[in-house]
Amino acid sequence: MKLRVQGNSLRLRLTRSEVAALDSKGEVTEEIRFSSGGALTYRLEKRTGAEALAASLSNGLISISVPAAAAARWVGSEEVGVYGQDGELRIAIEKDFRCLTRASEEQEADAYPHPAEPCTL
Repeated sequence: MKLRVQGNSLRLRLTRSEVAALDSKGEVTEEIRFSSGGALTYRLEKRTGAEALAASLSNGLISISVPAAAAARWVGSEEVGVYGQDGELRIAIEKDFRCLTRASEEQEADAYPHPAEPCTL
């Protein structure tokens, strides 16, 4: 799962296996460890009963929750992402597509095929 922070926005990009884990386990977590001993953890979780995307930060943990119904629609469709705001914070949760400009040996095998890729049937 990739985390992008820009201005007052968070964007998560998930590979196919991470989308499957969100669907089956209800959450996906990543951690960044620093040489100083600190860590930044970010977690995406499905939340039953939630009506909107939400995010919080506490003790080095960024928690993003997505309503379970919205996650189910997204996982089972061709939709690219789920988008919303929590106060002034913009949140995007997207499927991670292969890059069209990177050499094929650098591609992530678990990324979604890019919609602009030629079909190889």
